[in-house]
Amino acid sequence: MKRLALVLLLSSLSIHGAAAVSDLSHCLDPATKLDAGGDVSDKELTAARQACAQLKQSRLDESSRLRVDHAASTISDEQQHRQAKHH
Repeated sequence: MKRLALVLLLSSLSIHGAAAVSDLSHCLDPATKLDAGGDVSDKELTAARQACAQLKQSRLDESSRLRVDHAASTISDEQQHRQAKHH
């Protein structure tokens, strides 16, 4: 019984870890494209902003937190730029 509980705990942690990696890439990848001068769709930009916001609420190591903060700033700047162009 203890083994089953341990397996379930480790399984849920690995699923949560995989989700965090997915959120990390959804946050960082669009920002990296923008930093490189590439284009990101409005839909992708919105999803990236949500992923970054969720990551900011999670427990990240210092290096990851800095990367997420930079990505969130880049994404926010791009959204503000787009909104200014439409008004």
